[in-house]
Amino acid sequence: MLFLFCAILLISTLLVWHQEYRFQGSFLDSFWSVLFTLIGQGEFATAPRTLMGKFIVFFLSIVGVALFGVVLSEFMQRVMSSKLKEMMGMNRCKFQGHIVICGWNSRARYIVRELLASKREVAVAASERPPDLPHDVFFVAGNPSDKETLIRTGLPDAEGVILLSELKDHGDDAKTILTGLAAKTIHPDIYAVMELHDPENEPYARLAKVDDIIYSDNLIAEVTSICTQYEGISSFIRDILSSADDGHSFIVYDVGGEFEGKTVGELFQDYRRRKLLPVGLLLPSEEEGSTAAPLWLSRVNPDEEEQVALPMKVVCIRKN
Repeated sequence: MLFLFCAILLISTLLVWHQEYRFQGSFLDSFWSVLFTLIGQGEFATAPRTLMGKFIVFFLSIVGVALFGVVLSEFMQRVMSSKLKEMMGMNRCKFQGHIVICGWNSRARYIVRELLASKREVAVAASERPPDLPHDVFFVAGNPSDKETLIRTGLPDAEGVILLSELKDHGDDAKTILTGLAAKTIHPDIYAVMELHDPENEPYARLAKVDDIIYSDNLIAEVTSICTQYEGISSFIRDILSSADDGHSFIVYDVGGEFEGKTVGELFQDYRRRKLLPVGLLLPSEEEGSTAAPLWLSRVNPDEEEQVALPMKVVCIRKN
């Protein structure tokens, strides 16, 4: 239909340019004359000089206007259909290097807030659209453990995936582990963080080859316990754990090859010159086993006389 409409416009423009203007003026001027004829405006629409011009005005006034209305309505229908599918979570995400969140619970909105504050694009896969989901987060409706749903989140092009248990699962880790297995099958190199409730399920999560595991309930309990022992420590913890404010947050850097053989003190001094506060190191675990995902072990406040041995990551606190 669009092709037919464009063909009519092009042929009418050529005829008007030849019959009415004898190739005087530009092709664009003739095109505007034809275009305004569709709405009954302009000198040519009201007073064509030649028989061919009168026929073109008559033809465009009936067929052209009707065809223009059909094309416009089809265009609007496609736009509305696309927006409706996007709201219902039926479209495919086209982000690159984004973070995918599988599942939704009471903690997910805070995770999204922190990721957006870090200038990361986010796609969420859940059984139904969360009511408080920000408009700039891409939503995909469906079972997060389903392959087709994960592909629609753009998982093959994503940088990381966060695997959460949904509210309706009532702390059941089985579906979360299944989702992790599906995600790693689609994109084996993606960095996957999984939320678990029961520590006894960690071996099964490792079989899914996830890279990191968080026990949210335990973490909240530990932070609460510390806050009851040291007055005011909660504001400090909140400051360094959030990227969504003007305070501070953690950041991790891979140690470059130029530091191989140097001391940790020299490494830390380089980061201090960048206005960063190094607080520790991450070292690869020496655990063996084909089914275990690589683990990073933390070294907080290490001996600065120790030599740097790659691979290694340095953990710093930065100003947001």
